[in-house]
Amino acid sequence: MAAPPPAPVPVAVARPAYRAPARAKPTEHRISPVTFTLLATAPAVFALVALRPR
Repeated sequence: MAAPPPAPVPVAVARPAYRAPARAKPTEHRISPVTFTLLATAPAVFALVALRPR
């Protein structure tokens, strides 16, 4: 006659709860590269539209 299988034992490894890393605070008075690109190209695009030959 076969012995019954042993009762399951809970795993003793406790994992810490996941926490996203804190976002780095941007340095003061720093402009975003996207904003800088838009501010640099927008006047040129408007000039091309306004001065195009008709």
